[in-house]
Amino acid sequence: MMTATATRTNRIPTLENGAAQLLLEIADGDVDMDRIVQLVQISPSIAAKLLSTANSAWSNPVRPVTSVTDACSRLGLNVVRTTTIALAIGQSFDPKRCPAFDAERFWCTSILASRLASELAPRFGVDPNTAATAALLNNIGMLWLADSMPEAMSAAFDCATADDGGNLSECLRESCGMDRREASQLLFSAWRLPEALTGAGADPQSPQRLIIDVAETMATEIYAETALDDATCAEDDNATTTVYTKISGELEKTQELAAILF
Repeated sequence: MMTATATRTNRIPTLENGAAQLLLEIADGDVDMDRIVQLVQISPSIAAKLLSTANSAWSNPVRPVTSVTDACSRLGLNVVRTTTIALAIGQSFDPKRCPAFDAERFWCTSILASRLASELAPRFGVDPNTAATAALLNNIGMLWLADSMPEAMSAAFDCATADDGGNLSECLRESCGMDRREASQLLFSAWRLPEALTGAGADPQSPQRLIIDVAETMATEIYAETALDDATCAEDDNATTTVYTKISGELEKTQELAAILF
């Protein structure tokens, strides 16, 4: 299986021209909307998606939005930042090759995790924008596996949902030769994205890694519309519950956004 893994690394897709720089700049907490508009306009596909979203029922504009500047203003800084990063990465893959892969669920939980990480970060002394980007990209390897190994990925999903099956990470290692985190780290390394931006290689006990893991768990629970598991809570249960409740209220809107974008 490791031989298969090694050969798959040759099929890592390249990012669209300028995408890596776009990621770095947009993830910067000091970037302003004017600069984001400049960056978005470099990528016609991302600009078109933002315009389409700004004119959708999800945004519900009073009048047609006809420029990237107006689209970004209409959607707001946080939405533009998150969707631009997601689109810059996501357009490199075609996860529809794996029918078992639920792209709407993937992006919805990823966006929710990003929002949760941003809210949790200040309590741990971590930059909110850095944490949000790292949480958004945490499972990006799933897109690559769905695109490059659709049959193996389907087998992993079947394994994870079987009555006697293991967890998804174990099933991915058995079917694909790597789990989602390992696949993500291969991508980050090939694309030479900084560890601070991705959370890759971070100490499992580091504040950033803790935030990412907690945000991912909470996002999964929000998507499933279940109560917050006590084991998920950090030291300050009340603060964590407050964040969970706040982001839970964004579920429907986030599901609609993911459906529009992907």
